[in-house]
Amino acid sequence: MTSRTIYLFAVTALLALIILYGAWKGIGPFTSGTTKDSKEASASYEAADGGPLITLKMIMPGDESARMREFVDNELNTRMAKELKLKLEITYIPWSDYQSKLELALSTGQDYDLFWYGTPFVADYKAKGYLKPLDALLHQFGHALTANIPADNFKLDEIDGKLWAIPSQAFTSAGKFTSVMVRQDLLESVGMETIRTIADLEAFYTKMHAIDPSYYGYLETDRGQDVLWRELSESPLTFLDENQMFAVDEQTGKLVSYLESELYKKVAEVRQRWVRMGLIDKRLIGNLAANIDQEDAGKLLFRVGAVSRAMENLQTAQNANASAKLREYYLSPEKPKYIAAPSNEAYMIPKNAQHPEQAMQFMNWILQSKEHYNFIIYGVEGKDYRTENGKIKLLTNDQLMYEWMWRNSNYFMAPDSAPNSVVSDMLHNDDNARISRLFGFHFNQEPVKNEYAKLLAVYNEKFVPINVGIVSYADHYKAAIAALKTAGYDKVWAELQKQYAAFRASQSAAADEEE
Repeated sequence: MTSRTIYLFAVTALLALIILYGAWKGIGPFTSGTTKDSKEASASYEAADGGPLITLKMIMPGDESARMREFVDNELNTRMAKELKLKLEITYIPWSDYQSKLELALSTGQDYDLFWYGTPFVADYKAKGYLKPLDALLHQFGHALTANIPADNFKLDEIDGKLWAIPSQAFTSAGKFTSVMVRQDLLESVGMETIRTIADLEAFYTKMHAIDPSYYGYLETDRGQDVLWRELSESPLTFLDENQMFAVDEQTGKLVSYLESELYKKVAEVRQRWVRMGLIDKRLIGNLAANIDQEDAGKLLFRVGAVSRAMENLQTAQNANASAKLREYYLSPEKPKYIAAPSNEAYMIPKNAQHPEQAMQFMNWILQSKEHYNFIIYGVEGKDYRTENGKIKLLTNDQLMYEWMWRNSNYFMAPDSAPNSVVSDMLHNDDNARISRLFGFHFNQEPVKNEYAKLLAVYNEKFVPINVGIVSYADHYKAAIAALKTAGYDKVWAELQKQYAAFRASQSAAADEEE
C-alpha cells in the first residue's frame, strides 16, 4: 500500500468517524428537525464561538430618533451580542401608516421576527394566520416574563387554548381609553380647575377659542365614543373591540347592538354639535399625520386619555410649551371603571419568523432585572438619564424604547417632570375597579368572515361620517343601518351572541369547579 493510499484511507476513516459522531450528537445532516432548525442551531453555535450573530428583525411604530439609532447601533447591540448572541435591527413605520404597512409585511410574509400592536389586533391577526403560537417558547425562554407579568394578563391573548402574544405592559388599566386628557395649564388659565361633564369640555374649548383660535379641541375622531358614554349612558358599557359596533352592558352581562341603540344617537348628536362649534376641526378629520403635528405644536386642548397618557405625553407638550401641564379626567367620575384588558400592548411573533427563539429571549431579557428595563427604555445611566429621589430624570429629549409598551409595576419609576398629582392619579386608577364581563372573550370571526368584511366596509363608508359628526344622524342613519343589514349584520350579531353565551357558560363552569 502506497503512502498516498494510506493517507486517503486515514482521511476517509476520520471523516466517517466525524459523521457518526455528528449523528450521535444531533449535528450535521443527520440531525432531527427541519433545515431551518439546523441553520438556526448552526448560527447560534457560531455566535457562541464568536462567529456571525443572529440578526433579530423587529417592527416598531413611530419615527426613530437620532439617539435611538445611535443607541441601538452601539450600546444596545454591544450588550445584545455579548448577552444574547444577536444583533437587533429595528424597522420604524410612521404612526399614520403603521397599520397598513404592518399588515402588508405580515400578509406577504416579509422577513421579520417580532412586532408590536394593540391587544385588539391579536385575535384578528391570529384569524388571518399571521402569528406563531407562543406557549412552548414562553415556557422555555420566558421565565422573567411570567415572573413579572400576572398570569391573568396572559389569558387576554389566549385563543383556542393557545397563547398568541405577550401582554408586555403590566400596570393599572381600568377604564383605559374612556378618560379625557386635557392641557391642565390652559384649563386653569381660563379659570377652570377640573373636567367632570361634556359641558365642561365645551366650556373649556369656547373660552380658549375666544382667546386664541389656533387651539383646537379634539384629536381622535376614531375613538372616544365611550368617553361620552360615562355621562350619556344609564348603564355602564364596554366596547367589544375597536370596530365599535358591539358592546356589553356591565350590569346585566348582556351584549348590546350599539349601532341600533338610543345611546348611539345621543353620541352622534354630541359629535355633530362639536363639528358645528369647531371643537372637532373638519379639516383634520381623517388626517392622522396632521393631527399629530398639531399636538406636537402644542395646539391640542384635549384628547382621549389612556390612564397614563398625561405622563407619557408631557415631554411632547413641554417641547412646544415649557410650562405645559397635562391631566386625565373621567366624565361622571363617581361611576365605576372596568378592566377589559389588563394590557393593551401586545408583542407578537410572525408565523414565518426566522428566529422566534431569539425574539422570545429578547423580550425576556427586558424584564430580567430593573437594570435591563431601565437600560432599554431610558438608555445609559449618566448619559441618557439618572435617578433622583426615586424618579427618572431624562438627560436627552430623544425617545428610545417606548416606556408605555413595557411599563411594569415591579420596575416603574415616574419621570421627574410628572407632577405628583398625575403620578397619584395613575397609580390609584384601578382602586375599586371592576373586572369587565368581556375580560378574556375573543370573537372568532371565521364563521362569518365574509359578512364581517362587508360590515366593516359599510361601517367605514356609512357610519364613520356619522360618528365624527360631519354628517347628521337624522339625515343618514336610516340608509346606513339598512346597508348594514343588507351586508349581513344580523348573521354576525347572531354568531357573536352564540360565542359570547358559550364563553359565559364556560366561565360559570370554571367557577363551579373552583368551588
